[in-house]
Order: sequence, then C-alpha cells, then structure tokens
Amino acid sequence: MELVTEKTWIQEVKELPETWAQCFRCGACSGICPVKRTQEEFDPRVIVHAAILGLKEKLFGSALLWHCSQCQSCVPVCPMEVKPAEVIKALRNYAWKEGLADEELLFEAGRLARVNPGKCIACLTCVRVCPFGAPSIKDEGYALIDPAKCHACGICVKECPARAIELHPAAEFASYHWGG
Repeated sequence: MELVTEKTWIQEVKELPETWAQCFRCGACSGICPVKRTQEEFDPRVIVHAAILGLKEKLFGSALLWHCSQCQSCVPVCPMEVKPAEVIKALRNYAWKEGLADEELLFEAGRLARVNPGKCIACLTCVRVCPFGAPSIKDEGYALIDPAKCHACGICVKECPARAIELHPAAEFASYHWGG
C-alpha cells in the first residue's frame, strides 16, 4: 500500500493545538501511554509525526487513531506541549466529519457501544444510566447510541436488563483476562 503524502488536507483539521507540529519525537508520550504498553502498533509520537508529514493513509487506513483511550497522560509529559491526545482527538473528529471513519470502525475498536434492536425492550435503563446522554429511544421502539456522545465506558452494557447492548474491549484492555 502506497502512502499518500499530500499535506494540504491537514489544514482542514480543526481543533489542533497550536503547538502540534513542534514534536521532535522524544518519546515521552509513548513512554507513559497505557495503550502503547498493551498494543505495540500504537504509538502517539508516530501518529503525531504521521500528521506532520501528511500521511493520510497511515492515519486513517485502520482503527489506530481509535485505540487512544484519551486518558491525557501524554499531555503533561510532553516538553514541547504538543498535546498528543488532543492531536489524536482532532484527527478523529476530522475522520468522522470526512467519512473516513464509521460506526462499525468505532464498534470494532471498542470505542462505541451498539444496541441489537431485536433484543432491545426500550426500557429506558440505558438512557437513565448513561452519564453522557448517548442513548436515546427511536420511534421504531429501540435504543440507538449516538457515536459523538458515547465514551465506551460500558455502563449501559452492564445495566441493560435485556443484554441488548454490546461493547468490544478497548485496545488498552485487550491483554487483560476478566473473571471466569
């Protein structure tokens, strides 16, 4: 796969921190990143540099951007105040706006819960327990989760009495074995 290096697209990315292009690849962000510890292919400094170089296919050709947990651990350790988590968030917003990411990509990356309409009983439990206001009940009689509001926290999954909501484990939890 050939990497596209057309840099003009990066000018369309809103919300980038002013200092985003000052990264000199020291690795402080990578050293503290909890996702990097469990997912070898994820590296915040590589993502920031791919953006600086305009490597659009590298950034948007996989679910890599969505592996970031947005924990913000990288922000205070960066000596250049690049704010890698904010760079990644801005790139995610761009990807969503430009159709470079969809709900299936987010679901597979463990960043979006999904409702099985056939199982949903429209009991409103998910609506009541979600601290972010992501679920709503559609006129068709089942819940739908707004990807822009879902934080993939799993509260709705845990509380759904019909077990109609599914959430894949996020990248930072992939190596953990839960219970059983």
